[in-house]
Amino acid sequence: MTNYKPKDFAELLGVSVKTLQRWDREGILK
Repeated sequence: MTNYKPKDFAELLGVSVKTLQRWDREGILK
């Protein structure tokens, strides 16, 4: 599994880092 920096992963998905953080809190990311 590749490890991404949050900024890189956010860009890959076309979302913001804040969105990733919210998804993490909400349990959307595993």
